[in-house]
Amino acid sequence: MVLMNVSRLVMSRADEVFPALEKIPAMQRRRLSPIAKLALNTAIQALSEQQADYIVWVSQYGDEHKTLKILEDVLNDQTPSPTQFSTSVHNAVSGLYSILCQDSTPATSLAGSWNDGLTEAYAWLKTAQFSGRVLVVYYDEPLPDIYAEHQPFVAFAMAAMVTLKPENLCLKLEHMTQDAFSFQQALQFYHFWQDERQTESAAWTKC
Repeated sequence: MVLMNVSRLVMSRADEVFPALEKIPAMQRRRLSPIAKLALNTAIQALSEQQADYIVWVSQYGDEHKTLKILEDVLNDQTPSPTQFSTSVHNAVSGLYSILCQDSTPATSLAGSWNDGLTEAYAWLKTAQFSGRVLVVYYDEPLPDIYAEHQPFVAFAMAAMVTLKPENLCLKLEHMTQDAFSFQQALQFYHFWQDERQTESAAWTKC
């Protein structure tokens, strides 16, 4: 059982506008992939309310569309673009945020679920030498159609600030499951956290 405090959730969806990205110069903004725009917009919005001492970026698939393009180039005997490669790796969004927003906050990138991000944040807070704040940013978009695991959904990013006190969420580790599609878990948590009438689920309890 893990106890923590989770702030108000910030959510961005692919079918919405991204006002927070106005802080990034237009030329650099245009070069961002759709999933990077989602993640950065959400992080910037969350950080406009309070600063973080650590950031956890978490996504199941990352920018898989760029990875597929690199694989197609290799199959067609073409040299993959170095820029395409450098922005396709799983921690690319974290690096882009640090560079474009000139923010040197320590960060880590996970290939996982929303619960994985919460657990990572909790572990950092428990080992920190001071009472800190961790921003958890989850983002994902559907895999390209060519993949057998393709599931259609509207790409989104979700973020929250996590602290240890005052406790308002109990994460029951023994009931945490590794869902085949992590985006479903993130959306389930979003609806759970927004619904004042729902106080308990298999893995989460409001306290």
